[in-house]
Amino acid sequence: MWPEVKKVKDENRYELVLMGEDVNQKIDKEEGLDPDLYELTQLNFLRVSKSPLTSISEDISHLTNLTNLVLDGNKLDSLSGAVGKLDKLKVLDLSRNSLVTLPEEIGQLTRLTTLNVSINKLTSLPCLKNCIHLALLDARENCLTEFPDVGHESLALLADIKFARNNISEIPVSVQVLPSLKHLDLEGNSIKVVPGELIDCVKLKELGLKGNPLTDRRFRKLVESDRCLPKQVMDYVKQHCPKVQEGKGGGKGKKGKGGKGKNKDQDQMDEMCNELHVLSVTDETPVVRVDPIVKDVRPYLVCGILQKLDLSGENFKKFISLQTKLHEGICEKRLAATIATHDLAKIKGPLKYTARDPNEILIHPLIRGKEVTAKALHGALQHEAEAQRKHMKKNMTTGLHKYLHIVEPWNVWPCIEDSAGTVVSLPPITNADNTKITEETTDVFIEVTSSKTLAKAKEVLDTLLLTIMQNNLCPERNEADKTVMTVQQVRVEDEDGKLRVLYPSRTDLIYENVRIRVVMPEK
Repeated sequence: MWPEVKKVKDENRYELVLMGEDVNQKIDKEEGLDPDLYELTQLNFLRVSKSPLTSISEDISHLTNLTNLVLDGNKLDSLSGAVGKLDKLKVLDLSRNSLVTLPEEIGQLTRLTTLNVSINKLTSLPCLKNCIHLALLDARENCLTEFPDVGHESLALLADIKFARNNISEIPVSVQVLPSLKHLDLEGNSIKVVPGELIDCVKLKELGLKGNPLTDRRFRKLVESDRCLPKQVMDYVKQHCPKVQEGKGGGKGKKGKGGKGKNKDQDQMDEMCNELHVLSVTDETPVVRVDPIVKDVRPYLVCGILQKLDLSGENFKKFISLQTKLHEGICEKRLAATIATHDLAKIKGPLKYTARDPNEILIHPLIRGKEVTAKALHGALQHEAEAQRKHMKKNMTTGLHKYLHIVEPWNVWPCIEDSAGTVVSLPPITNADNTKITEETTDVFIEVTSSKTLAKAKEVLDTLLLTIMQNNLCPERNEADKTVMTVQQVRVEDEDGKLRVLYPSRTDLIYENVRIRVVMPEK
């Protein structure tokens, strides 16, 4: 009897771990484990790791109290079906071996919660529909060509599926019946199309698709981006991935004869919706450099250029009104973010986003007659606010006066300067009269600053563009008489010229419940 086995037997222990050079030598010599090990029927935890073990005796079935069987990092090339008789087993770890197949009996382990068979040579998995307590299934880095058969309502607790780095080509629509599925890792496979049925997995939060040859080029760029967020992937699936035709999916997600017709219908739908065309940065596009000092006041900035607008007549008032409503809503009364718009023709780039002592900032504010310091402007607005309160006989203010309190705690105030050092924006209060938009303006430079997060700034600008499109301020139309909006990208860089933000990028402009065809520039 091996001393490790004898100690467990003599002390009536419930756990046995076999690792190390001495154990490896004994396994080599005896071509397996000590037969006496299989008489330790009290065991509920057994681990044999990083050894030359190639097989397990059928006598493993004697260990009827096992709840955890960990056989990771060995040289197992087969596994006895006797493992299926361990009806108390909850955790089975067979990772990092040389297994080509698994016994079907594993599918009878009704108490199994975790099955880890990653880093083997498996071409398929047994049917697991009777493993009703299964919560984690890990089969990464194998040789799977088809998505394993897990789309069963009986697997109601299955929350985490990891099939990354295989050769799976399709996602079956049957996964929609898994009510607890939260994470689905399919990175590094051969998937070309993602079925919209995944949205029916109501708890699904993370869908890993990086490293797949997705036919939707925009989707592929999104999932390959290092800045891609899980929510962006799920939003894209919801908005852009059609559901497989009913009755055509089957258990393996195949479209059958109707698949091509479905794609044709999708193309026709794209042609019938509004379009948002994104243009690349050019040499003439103003660049914005960010001074590190803004990190303590309002650190986040995104910019974009909206082209070919019609601001004539009532459209001008509508455009201003849209910004006001967004400031009150999604911008949280400018506390979370602030929008400022400028006539592109009046912008002299490159621009600098910095922060200074309010007594040193000179600005010619909108609708005011002369240049003043930011501090003096703040004082004048405060005086107007007090007069407004007295006149209205209420403790409330309107217009810019509502936002004065935001800057009061700051020692330095954020501002944007043009290439001549002229201040063109003083967020979150106002922007300059010298770059103001008019009814004749067609190209608008938009900046959104945020004190919360970069994602918040992007969300606000995404929403502004959508709102402008929905309010018919873009006169261009496509062949289906739908709105065409044109937006040019703007680079925001750090002081050394390193890119901080490029907006809009392939991870932006993803809208829920709105059909918009976004056309990104070719690389």
